[in-house]
Amino acid sequence: MMTALHLTDYEDLIDPAEIYSLLALSSCATRQFAVCSRAFIKLENLEAFTVDEKESYKKLAMKIFTKYSPKDTQMKKVECTSCYAQIQDYCQVCPSCDIKFSTCVVTGRPLLAKKFWLCPTCKHHAYEEEINLLQFCPLCHGKL
Repeated sequence: MMTALHLTDYEDLIDPAEIYSLLALSSCATRQFAVCSRAFIKLENLEAFTVDEKESYKKLAMKIFTKYSPKDTQMKKVECTSCYAQIQDYCQVCPSCDIKFSTCVVTGRPLLAKKFWLCPTCKHHAYEEEINLLQFCPLCHGKL
């Protein structure tokens, strides 16, 4: 789901239908139904779909959300490093202060720790405890 959330930053490069379909599927599978609901809203409002396709998405959304409330089931919160607001652990941007966090290339989680690993090849970041389990950078495949 976190990777699909990152893809929303690239709507100009990747087909939004693919992005939000993947986000709806992955967030439903992880039982993050608030995220899933927002993805379905985006899908239903895309102009690229025919009326029948939009109706199919609406029916699927109704089937899901009559069974499950559009609320996230995992409410793990973390503290923003800038304004100290409590935010969802998957947020890439703080809704209170709009600071954008770097992303761990191993887990996809936002980097909220002061101490992190920096790849000498591609210069991307990761949590030290996560990268220590690997032999190669997951992004550029450079030897660690």
